This record gives sequence, structure tokens and C-alpha cells, in this order.
Amino acid sequence: MLELRGVSKRYGGVQALDECAFRAATGRLTGFVGPNGAGKTTAMRVIFGLVSPDSGEARWHGRAIDASVRRRFGYMPEERGLYPRMRVRDQLLFFGRLSGLSSSRAGMAADRWLDALGLTDRAAARLDDLSHGNQQRVQLAAALVHDPALVVLDEPFAGLDPFATSTSRPEVSSIRCSISLGSLSSHVTMGMSDFESRAASTPAGGCRRWVATSCG
Repeated sequence: MLELRGVSKRYGGVQALDECAFRAATGRLTGFVGPNGAGKTTAMRVIFGLVSPDSGEARWHGRAIDASVRRRFGYMPEERGLYPRMRVRDQLLFFGRLSGLSSSRAGMAADRWLDALGLTDRAAARLDDLSHGNQQRVQLAAALVHDPALVVLDEPFAGLDPFATSTSRPEVSSIRCSISLGSLSSHVTMGMSDFESRAASTPAGGCRRWVATSCG
């Protein structure tokens, strides 16, 4: 289980998180749904240690999240976190090795996710030669290549046209079969009913609490 316990974070005069509490059970794909400024990305960054909270903490299965725990997590940031000139398969090998996989395991995992996401024929292409939608798929594969116990997807549909969004939803939804917990952060509520479990943030910034709602 992933927990946020009384997490607060202020940026100057802006209270991004205010005693925010949240629980997400394993075996679910859970969505953080709320408008821009609700504190979703800040919460994600607290989980990954990219932002230090002013108070409170994030916990995984009851223990504090340290570097060894985070190594088992996968993260798909809203901003592209890949290398534009690197070939697609090489990127996945790199991120797999960075997460502790052997060369052979990283290669097998890369090929498996390339196939699952329909990218096998683009494995040797440079990232910057791909369409925006396919770049998003590579970013997703990089987050999943090491078979993480938790994967966090921050605005995975951002910048995609309606067709690309509709074709990507089944791919995102299907990852709940491969991981312990998936967390989907989005300010776009349309289509969120496709997912098995949801969480709704408060409608304004300074989120105090997310409430998990089971959908199935």
C-alpha cells in the first residue's frame, strides 16, 4: 500500500499541499484526478524524493520510502525524460540497467515492452524521429521496463490528440495486470471511468485529502 501521511508543501506564498493524506491499495490502478494546481505533481514528486515535504511523509507498505525502495518504482513524468538522439531500444536498455537489471534481463524486458506497446518496428529509430504519441509510448515503456512494484504516470495523455488518447487508454489500463500498484495523475476527467480504481483530489490548490473510490 502507498500512503501519504499529513504531507504539506509550500512554494513561497503558494500552499501546494496542506496536510494531504492518501492511501492506495495494491493490485489497483488508481487515478489522482483534479484540476491544474491541485497539487498532484507535487505529491508525485514527494513520493519519488524529488521534493522534500515541509511536514508529513510518504510510506510504502508501512515503511518510509528511501532510495532502495524507490529503485523498485517506475515514473513517467509529464515532461519528457528521455534522450532525443538515442535509439528507442537503447533507451530501454539504459533505464533497465540503471534500475538494477542485468544486460540480458534488460534486453528481454525491453523487447517485451516494445512488443506490448506496438513499437517493435521502431526499436532502432531515434526518439526524435518518432511521433509524439509514439514518444509517449517509449516513455511508458521506460517506466515499466524493470517491472516496478509501483508505477506513477503523471499526465500520460498530455499533448495527445483524441485518437492517440483513445488508443493509449487500453495500454495504460492493462498495466494493472503487471504491477502491484499504478497511480495515474491527470486533470482530465474524461475517460477516467475506464480505470478500475480512482482517487479524487479537492477541486482547488492546497489539497487536503484525496479519497480513493473503487470502481470495480
